[in-house]
Amino acid sequence: MAQKLSSLSGNLERRAVVSVLLFPFHPYASKPYRLLLFRRSNKVSTYRKKLAPIAGSIEVDDKTPLDAAWRELGEETGLGPQHIELWRRGPGFEFTDEKAVSGSDGTSVKKGRIWTVHPFAFRMKQEFVDQNNNVDTSVMHLDWEHFNCEWNNVDDILSGKILDDCVPRLEITLGQVWIEPGSLLHQAVEELRLDHVHGARELATMAVKSLIKMVESDQQASENDSPEDITRWWESFRLKAFHLAVNARPSMGAAISSAVVTALQDVKTHINEGEQGVLHKVKESLERNVTKRGEISKRVCEQFSTFLQEKLRGQAESSKDKGSIKVLTLSSSSTIKAAILHALDANPTLKIELRILESRPLCEGVGFAKALTDEAEKRRSGQATGPTFHDRLRVVVATDASVGLLSREVDLVLVGADRISESGDVSNKTGSLPAVLTCKHITNGSANVVCISEAEKIAPPGAASEHPEEDNDQREVVSGWNLSATSPLWNEMVGVRNIYFEWIPAKYVDYYVCEDGALSTEEIQQRSKQISELTAEVFPVFKVDDFHG
Repeated sequence: MAQKLSSLSGNLERRAVVSVLLFPFHPYASKPYRLLLFRRSNKVSTYRKKLAPIAGSIEVDDKTPLDAAWRELGEETGLGPQHIELWRRGPGFEFTDEKAVSGSDGTSVKKGRIWTVHPFAFRMKQEFVDQNNNVDTSVMHLDWEHFNCEWNNVDDILSGKILDDCVPRLEITLGQVWIEPGSLLHQAVEELRLDHVHGARELATMAVKSLIKMVESDQQASENDSPEDITRWWESFRLKAFHLAVNARPSMGAAISSAVVTALQDVKTHINEGEQGVLHKVKESLERNVTKRGEISKRVCEQFSTFLQEKLRGQAESSKDKGSIKVLTLSSSSTIKAAILHALDANPTLKIELRILESRPLCEGVGFAKALTDEAEKRRSGQATGPTFHDRLRVVVATDASVGLLSREVDLVLVGADRISESGDVSNKTGSLPAVLTCKHITNGSANVVCISEAEKIAPPGAASEHPEEDNDQREVVSGWNLSATSPLWNEMVGVRNIYFEWIPAKYVDYYVCEDGALSTEEIQQRSKQISELTAEVFPVFKVDDFHG
């Protein structure tokens, strides 16, 4: 088995491993909170008979630590995506154990290891959990590395009560993925996870504002800010920020992560300089970041307005529709809304026919149309400033199934973005890909597909298929159906999917308009690499105390 292993000095070897914790489907449903640990067998070379997560080396063929986690789960338990789902991940940590590896006879000279640990938390899928949150462990098939598995209390590990019976630094592994319920961090994570109204940009701003609340709370609790206290605080604060960036809403993680990473990069200057009143200066830095985010949104609108003017100038002089444009979109994007209003304000002769697909199951497209008409009424009645546009904006709302009809004679298809992959693929509300494909077909390719987005939604390198799929509550879909009298076999035979986002391949996107203008796919790839490097700088592997067992 090829492994990432390098000799450092003497009996010390470096090993990168994954450490996978398993939880019930509802980890917070009942107290005491539990997780599943495995008793290591006598046949393994490290930590025999100790309680441990599922763990193993990251091999050369593993593209990412997550790939290694899935592989180890399959090899050691037989569990796969049909049984479990990724819940959270930790930033990782490193420690040394000078006596980690035992000889085959248990008496040989022990070897030391420098461990780089990548923690993951998975949870059992709902169908393997009963009404009391008990897990059916019969679906697991343990290999030779473990004797058995047993449930343990989260608090017993975090408090150190059972650590003598566990593999080293299990409390760190758990501490990097476990969020204490009722904490400010838990409230912030749940706010982002459960918000199905706002888009990625608003959620990213909410994440930074949550960091401000945490700093304010820490200011009230802090008695002094000695260098040692600030170092400890910074480690704790970075872990909280990591949870917001990575674990709160993975499907919108590009924007949230970029916003958090950028904010922390600015904050680091105050930490590194060791100034007095550090927390106050950190708070001020985060508040400036929130203000700056509003300015970026304005720049996106300005760039779209410029793009639209150039598009209109390209219309034939003899065109009867000169000065007007037909636009197809779906769902509700705050970025698209602001861009359209700005374009109408910037060009008093511009006329737009905006065709909106309602976007089932929550019908956000209807809310988008209402927001536009409400703004038009406020301006017409003098309740809001700005040019009137009620006579220059025509809105048509239709079902998603009407996309073929709404695509006729369309000039532009406008899509927002919750994530843009390294190669330029765009993740947006489900229904975006059918809209793009249909409109391209109906217009014989004359309609341009334009992605309007802040550049922060460009994700770090990785194929679109590697990004998480968000499957939401099926009741949102079923609520519109008449299922008062269904067959007893309905639940057994019928599965209902409620996937919020899907990918539009880059080959169907003609323009990417962001705050810096129109980006090429090469520029997107470059920015993807930059955010990856910045993320690694802000969230490096944590260094923890060596283990002396």
